[in-house]
Amino acid sequence: MRGADGNGSGQRGRLIATAVEEIGAGNDGSAIEAAHALARWSMRLLDVSGAGVMLTDDRGALRSIMVSSDLVDRLEAAELRQGRGPCVESHLRARAVIHADVQQVDSRWPEFGALAREGGVRGAHAIPVLDAGTAIGVLNLFRATTGGLNDPDTAVAHLLADTAGAAIGARAAPEALVDARELTAAVADAALIQRATGMLAVRLQVDLESARAVLRRVALDRGLGIDTLAGDVIAGTTTISLPLSIAPRPPDATGRD
Repeated sequence: MRGADGNGSGQRGRLIATAVEEIGAGNDGSAIEAAHALARWSMRLLDVSGAGVMLTDDRGALRSIMVSSDLVDRLEAAELRQGRGPCVESHLRARAVIHADVQQVDSRWPEFGALAREGGVRGAHAIPVLDAGTAIGVLNLFRATTGGLNDPDTAVAHLLADTAGAAIGARAAPEALVDARELTAAVADAALIQRATGMLAVRLQVDLESARAVLRRVALDRGLGIDTLAGDVIAGTTTISLPLSIAPRPPDATGRD
């Protein structure tokens, strides 16, 4: 139980402060790193069994960026494909949406409930990621038991999502799709990492800055040098796709006692 005594409460407070700092700063100041930290800390701090982060791309389309498991990936992909579900609803309405018991069919998104039940999900909680009041993404939280988050967890979830929204919004800059001629020049003339970045940008349909962040994040998660991973990308011997998966945390690092 969290916060059962002063020490437990103090430890949780320190973890929350660290989470806010990491989400707000990121390792390299990118939206990819902010999304990674948001999903990872949500799993550590909140009473959830799964988490995912969706963000809008430069065309305003919602995309799945980070997931904690294959199940979360499938749930988010289904929502985006069908254009409905608690996560999509949260983004469209710029407010939290709770599906407290997926056993109860919601006529707005019956397919979501069926898929969630098959995967062992019993409750879903979607929280908008906002930049100055505008929805730029969603923090998706899935529970193995019915009901939404309790009040303390709800407050923390909103704090983390708001921190990510402010950080991503502050970093936002005009972005454009990669021009095929620019990519050809990059592949022909640039160094190894630049070539891999250009290829990833086209494959993932993201801007070059995001592609560089993805390359760095995957290299770190796989324990590889970024140049090694770049070479594998160019050679076609490795596959990188969105959403990325966050690494699991050991039970004693959750902030719960």
